[in-house]
Amino acid sequence: MNKSLYAAAALTVLGLVPATAAENGNTQYAPGASQFFAGAVPPYEGLYFLSQSSYYTSSRLNDGNGREIPIDFNVNVGAETLRFLYVSPIKIGGAQVWGQVVLPLLNLDLSTAFASDRKLGLADATITGGLAWHPDPFQSFVLGLDVALPTGSYHAGDLANTGLNHWSVQPTVGYHYFDPQGLDLGAAARLIFNSENEATNYRSGTELVVDYAFGWNFDQVKVGATGYFLKQLSDDHGPGVAADGHRGEGLAIGPSLTYSFNPGTQISASWQHDVLAENRSQGDAIWVNFATSF
Repeated sequence: MNKSLYAAAALTVLGLVPATAAENGNTQYAPGASQFFAGAVPPYEGLYFLSQSSYYTSSRLNDGNGREIPIDFNVNVGAETLRFLYVSPIKIGGAQVWGQVVLPLLNLDLSTAFASDRKLGLADATITGGLAWHPDPFQSFVLGLDVALPTGSYHAGDLANTGLNHWSVQPTVGYHYFDPQGLDLGAAARLIFNSENEATNYRSGTELVVDYAFGWNFDQVKVGATGYFLKQLSDDHGPGVAADGHRGEGLAIGPSLTYSFNPGTQISASWQHDVLAENRSQGDAIWVNFATSF
């Protein structure tokens, strides 16, 4: 395998978390990020803050059948994602209007047999608007529309970039059930519609991402599991697209532990392992989250 093939394969493992088979293996949403926050927009108006520190590592890239490709590479991605969420007093159809701004900061470290690169900086930010219904104290239903912005640094000739140089629109639906002395489960599904990267004339295919979490509350402690399912629904379009459309698929799961100091402040940790990866990298992600209200 020559140098250019090594570089192309290495690029497919860059991103916030496990890379998908979109252009250079990157997506503007981090699969698995929702965890127990899936569908869990608070029922009380006000400003909320969530810090998500994550670390992803991988040294394996799989083909479209889930088999390992013999490529010498190693990637480590540290991220600090700042999420500011506002629940307004406005109601529409019985639902509360809410919005958020998500600012991810990345530290990318990539090495291959022939080259290495490191980048530190702001990645692509996201703004969201949505509606949240709370039919009873235990349940919430959420609709949202995320718009990812090309705010990260991007240079077409670089091995690593913190930005993707395109936009995406991501309609989302979520559900959360919370019993403070029992079952806790949440799920959020989104479609990711990508625009074209005008620097490369490449458009990534539409992706479906489902984040999920399930567990049990023991007073202030919650024990459970989190993960995601990802499936690319349409082909990539642009230079160098493989015959299979470079569609990716992935499944991850791992344990999670949460401690609530009070109803408005909590800290949690999760580990997610890729048990299935097709046309994408396979690795491990660790998350540490801190949530509070103002």
